[in-house]
Amino acid sequence: MPDGVALLPSSSMPDGGLDLGAIDLNLVHALDVLLRERNVTRAAAQLGLTQSAMSHRLKRLRELLEDPLLVPGRGGLVATARAQQLGHGLRCALEDLRGALSRREQFDPATSERTFVVVTTDFAEFEILPRVLQVTTREAPRICTVMREPWPGMVAALERGEVDLVIGPSLSPQPGLVQRRVGEDDFASCVRVDHPRLRRRLDLEAYVELRHLVITPTGGDGISPVDEALAARSLRRKVAMRVPHFVGAPFIVARSDLLLTAPRSLLVHAAELLPLRLFDPPLPLPTVRTVMTWHERVGDDPGHAYLRELAATCTRDAIAHRRGRRGRQEPSARARSASKPGAKRA
Repeated sequence: MPDGVALLPSSSMPDGGLDLGAIDLNLVHALDVLLRERNVTRAAAQLGLTQSAMSHRLKRLRELLEDPLLVPGRGGLVATARAQQLGHGLRCALEDLRGALSRREQFDPATSERTFVVVTTDFAEFEILPRVLQVTTREAPRICTVMREPWPGMVAALERGEVDLVIGPSLSPQPGLVQRRVGEDDFASCVRVDHPRLRRRLDLEAYVELRHLVITPTGGDGISPVDEALAARSLRRKVAMRVPHFVGAPFIVARSDLLLTAPRSLLVHAAELLPLRLFDPPLPLPTVRTVMTWHERVGDDPGHAYLRELAATCTRDAIAHRRGRRGRQEPSARARSASKPGAKRA
């Protein structure tokens, strides 16, 4: 092995100590072996070096420490007082270093007091977080989970370790980011139960003519999958209001004539609390994918792995549970037409 960087004498430091940044770890290891073997030939064999290379390292150590370290004596080399002083402390320091480099952090959910920071929407707080809390209350009662809303700097915060996990739509691929799909939902539409226009049917004509409430978690007026599907048919919907939060949207719909299209699991849950009627959208829409994103530097962290598995399981369970409960479901005109005898299927 190469000897590495040059070593500085102790006098090079203002306080007379060693410049640790200039110490070659190979020399430290060599000194430990020399002090134990008291023989250059045996020490060289143990380290896989030639006797000449080991003698060179001993010479450099003497220069560095300004002490002979090993001197001739009866039956071999004898450690100087300075070398004896170094021996035990050096051996303990190397053992501590080996342990630190090989030790993996242990994580016990039952006793851990870690705080995890998760970035997600209020939809997850409403639908997924209660399930997470049920599990952590039982398995990890001392863990604290801090929720934050999405913001433009969240990817940089992942890199700095200020955020542990982002749950929501997939993010643009970037070096160091790991993404895993943990759930899929479909879209549903809803209006209040006593809506003056809609009773049993939601066709495409009505869908375009009605005024819409649109959820935009990141703000702005970006194009949603619904808008893209309509644009492919040269259609546009009438957007009356945009809101940044999922949970408040069904409450607005329940007290207005607006139409809302959102993840089905959200609307099914909302329909259990509010007088809402659900419909299948009158045009094909892509599924809503929920993705977990984290930084690769925590990929092998046992505590983070626990958090990821917990979040993934709770997300899948929440979506599956709500999709299995359809709420006050009314078929769309597209679904009603497809169910007629002899109807062509897309």
